[in-house]
Amino acid sequence: MSITAKTNQFLKNVTLIVFVILSTSAFSQDYQALSGNGDAKLQLTKNSKQLLVEAYIPKGITEFEIRIESDRNNPVSSAREIYHNDPNPEGTAKNFQKSPLDTRYPVVDVELEQGMDGVCVFEKEPTGDYIFGGPYYRESSPLKKEIVLPSYKLEHWENSLMLDHTTPKIEKVYLRKTFPVILREFTHSFRLLSEDWSGKVSIVIYNDNKAIEIASALIENSPIVSKKAVEVEKMKGGPVSRERLIAALDLVIADGLRRQNNNTSSPTYGSLYAFYDMEAKLHRTSYWNWASTQYVKMVLDAINIPEIQKLYNTQDLIESADKIGRNILKYQLKEEGHPGEGSFLVIWMRRFHSYSKWIGTSDSGVMIRWALMPLFQATRDSTYLEASKYWCLQKDEMLDKFEVLPHFYRYDDNRFNEKILDETGWDPEGHAALYEATGDERFRESGKRFMDKHMKVFQREDGLWHRAYNWTTKETIETMRMTRGLGWAMEGLLAMNRMYPDTIYLEYAEKMAKHLQENQNADGSWSFIFNKDPKEESITEKGTPLWSLLFYQLYEATGKKDYLKTARRALLWCLENQYTGPDPEAVGGLVGSTSHSMVGIREYFPSSCAYTTGFFGMAILEELKVLAEDGNK
Repeated sequence: MSITAKTNQFLKNVTLIVFVILSTSAFSQDYQALSGNGDAKLQLTKNSKQLLVEAYIPKGITEFEIRIESDRNNPVSSAREIYHNDPNPEGTAKNFQKSPLDTRYPVVDVELEQGMDGVCVFEKEPTGDYIFGGPYYRESSPLKKEIVLPSYKLEHWENSLMLDHTTPKIEKVYLRKTFPVILREFTHSFRLLSEDWSGKVSIVIYNDNKAIEIASALIENSPIVSKKAVEVEKMKGGPVSRERLIAALDLVIADGLRRQNNNTSSPTYGSLYAFYDMEAKLHRTSYWNWASTQYVKMVLDAINIPEIQKLYNTQDLIESADKIGRNILKYQLKEEGHPGEGSFLVIWMRRFHSYSKWIGTSDSGVMIRWALMPLFQATRDSTYLEASKYWCLQKDEMLDKFEVLPHFYRYDDNRFNEKILDETGWDPEGHAALYEATGDERFRESGKRFMDKHMKVFQREDGLWHRAYNWTTKETIETMRMTRGLGWAMEGLLAMNRMYPDTIYLEYAEKMAKHLQENQNADGSWSFIFNKDPKEESITEKGTPLWSLLFYQLYEATGKKDYLKTARRALLWCLENQYTGPDPEAVGGLVGSTSHSMVGIREYFPSSCAYTTGFFGMAILEELKVLAEDGNK
């Protein structure tokens, strides 16, 4: 999306001032009696991510409440919404018949402070129960017209309110905090989570338990222009120069930093929000731990680029990546004798009606590859190495018990999931990372055992993988030719090739690559189902940067220029489609609209993704490496 030349009209740090004076005639008799004489005054000043509240509190008031209502809660988004461009709205609606439940998502886009909680007000008196605080909290409470969202359950950005789908609409959501009157001139600064915050702030007092608003003010929505995004937009359509690659990489790094969960009270503090929902203007899903890991590897490699060192404080980037790693370490399963011992809690899977903890018996390897081992190398903290070894050695024992290692362990259900997806083929990434760092043959051999068992049931002679295998019934689901899913399998094949070069793993990797090359769209992208016409099937904004990186890796493994050509075509699509539009929270990412936009909820709603950002950045780094090598010849 182009940004016009009207940049000068909107300064990034524009100061917005709203001044409100309410006379006592506007108040009830109760308030007039309470306040004595004098008027309440409220002034708001917004500067970037700071919201300064200045007020005059009339005599007779000893304490007051500040309420903050964000426009992002008008309306509150829902998991049962159907996108207007959904190609199969009837099918989506039918899926909602599985359960009467719905999840609604109140937004917190102000930094939480001590003593701050939230309130949700329904349009009508509701019935039934609700659960607030998913995926972490599970207790239910009876619904009322106004419910309190307790501070210890509040998350930055997305919050979860699960209830019956027939529950009345939410009228409003607000944060509140009570202040004492020390001096009647009051000043307080709130930290906003986004530069484009808009909404209402009000001052409320209580008389006989009745809330009385004595002053309010609005911050109107105002366009925010990113100068860096403007420059990247100007480069579109031009050559892929080093300058352009660095500018795009800069936006990619910044996109990841904006995604970081900096709520120190959150159970997943430090992780990245996996998705940014363009429609709701909301960062979602901070509890997909594995989805943060690609960014770690990317940013720790990017800090070696001289231009990036000038743009960012290297230590700050390492600390940001380290916060992601610490969150991952926190959720390694160490219960002695547990069937999933040593593996990591990779995600809380969510649907419109449920949450479920997945222990990634066949998913943890990518977290080792993309986060823990790079962090060990960057920080020399042996905790990362020891956790990685523990995973691999425990997994080796698990391999003795299964024909094919199950995908994940359902922690709350105390059982392994029956279905294994082709995506689990990526797990040798962890084995290869450990082997490369230590030279320990055990890690290479256990990776081979895992992959050989997997390939026995997944690998097709034409190079593709079956989509799924049920280890309890021995049933196979044929390949669906999903670009992203097969990309995970290709990751594993290339990881095996790093440990066992020029063997059957590379042979099958090249067979799979041939399918993708033959079906690459004219603009360099791939469709979500790679052999379908892009006019009929959505472009995969997740799969395209992933496969760009994979083709760069194939080029490195084989030296075949044809793979480099394919990688570059895919990277060019990413560069041309990098978001540079008016939403500052989305700048730098790749926005897509597919049935898996946010993987499990809100199908087809446009969104960008954290691991997409990581793969995009890694593909840029590969191209920079190729350009440097060509320049040295």
